[in-house]
Amino acid sequence: MAEMLVELASAGGASKPRPQAAVKPPAKPAPSTTAAPPRTARNAQEVTLMVLGLPGTAERHTARVTELLECWAREGRRWVGDPRAWRVVALPISSPHLPVLAAQQSHWALWVDDDLEAFRRGYRMLRQIAERGGPQRLIAVHPPGVGRQGLLSNLQYVAQDYFGIELLVLAR
Repeated sequence: MAEMLVELASAGGASKPRPQAAVKPPAKPAPSTTAAPPRTARNAQEVTLMVLGLPGTAERHTARVTELLECWAREGRRWVGDPRAWRVVALPISSPHLPVLAAQQSHWALWVDDDLEAFRRGYRMLRQIAERGGPQRLIAVHPPGVGRQGLLSNLQYVAQDYFGIELLVLAR
């Protein structure tokens, strides 16, 4: 799990050089497969987190994700770094740009609320992500205090077994 966190936080694991990439270049250049420097204080502001499932795209909605990043940083999750350095971008699930952005952006999240309809909405969003060519790897972002048991673990199971999507859950 720690390896997945490091890989997610460092743009697809670019912190470790990949010898096969240096020996054999890809057939066609793609931004998501090029090596990126490890995240440092100098380039941390360049990290963009694309978030699907937020109720809106306004700053008050993206602030909820920043709040969770702050909570994780306080818990000692070093991969977060400075939570304010993350550029959180809310993207509607219906965006026609989803497949293009999925190929270009390496950091994706799925907002999961904590109300009674959260599982139903999460399931519907995961289905739409799969149907529309969205990202195959996302981190679950949610209000602080939502535990792993129940909602998040069920969504993680559904994402993998029904849609082939890796949903990384960091709740305790």
